Amino acid sequence: MDDSPVILVTAGYDHTIRMWDALKSTCTRTIPYTTESQINRMALSSDKHYLAVAGNPSVSLYDVFGTSDLPVLKLDGHTNNVTAVEFTQDYKFLATGSEDSSIRWWDVYAGNCKYVLNNDSAVNDIAIHPDSRQELIVSCDQGGLIRVWSWRRREVLCQAIPQPDVAVRSVAVSPNGQLVVAGNNLGQVFVYRLIIDTSPQAGRTVELELYINFEAHYGYRITRTLFSSNGMYLATCSSDHSAKLWQLTERPATTTSSSQEESVQAGAELVHSLNYHQRWVWDAAFSSDSGYLVTVSTDTRAALWDVSNGEIIREFKGHHKGLVCVALNDATA
Repeated sequence: MDDSPVILVTAGYDHTIRMWDALKSTCTRTIPYTTESQINRMALSSDKHYLAVAGNPSVSLYDVFGTSDLPVLKLDGHTNNVTAVEFTQDYKFLATGSEDSSIRWWDVYAGNCKYVLNNDSAVNDIAIHPDSRQELIVSCDQGGLIRVWSWRRREVLCQAIPQPDVAVRSVAVSPNGQLVVAGNNLGQVFVYRLIIDTSPQAGRTVELELYINFEAHYGYRITRTLFSSNGMYLATCSSDHSAKLWQLTERPATTTSSSQEESVQAGAELVHSLNYHQRWVWDAAFSSDSGYLVTVSTDTRAALWDVSNGEIIREFKGHHKGLVCVALNDATA
């Protein structure tokens, strides 16, 4: 086995999980997903050995390099669609969010749930903070809330409401842990500073401070937001059949004030609009070097893009129904 294989996986409505040779655009393995549920989301462990597949209402873990089509572990506990799944960096734990209005924190080795976080409405997405010492997880929900939780204490530390009564579909945390980005049902993107104060006097306080708000997909649902591994790019996917690449910017602000203090204006600059798919773009994944992006759509196709020029490099065909999720791990040891 190659020491550093590229693991590219797609799945959707046709009840199959397909693994691909990313260089040749050929399917190397097909795993039948035998439950009646569709597949909602997937995640690969950092060591590339495990693939977590979220359905309704269970999560199944598969051995990426195994030969059996059966999962090595099945996690039961949710009572409705599992909408989000993510491994911790050390792949000892797994977090899931569900339409049953809960977030679950699973011990992968023990195969059981350690913590349940009860939300007020259906959870649409989650993101684990990259600094494991913080023990934080961010969620967004159908009620329009973004929440930062202590998963160990099972409590909400802070929250934000970008637009009242507008569902927030996707949430992501920047690689440095300083920003939270969320996209909603009206095409709006909200970027927050995640401020963590651990001063001895006040103890730990956590705040979400609005940093940038911009219209990414006017009037259309945002299905996915994600940062590139190097933090330089933000990708958004949408029901408008496109994905877009953005860079967050700061420029000197024009002011009429006589103050000598310098001020800056933060914003988002469109780098590329990725127009290839014929239907909703549901999910995307960056390569580890942030040079490439894979998108999937209900048009049954996956596409590999060059981030530098916004050009499509390869397309992946083989699914018989729409695709809704993709997982990619091409990191080298």
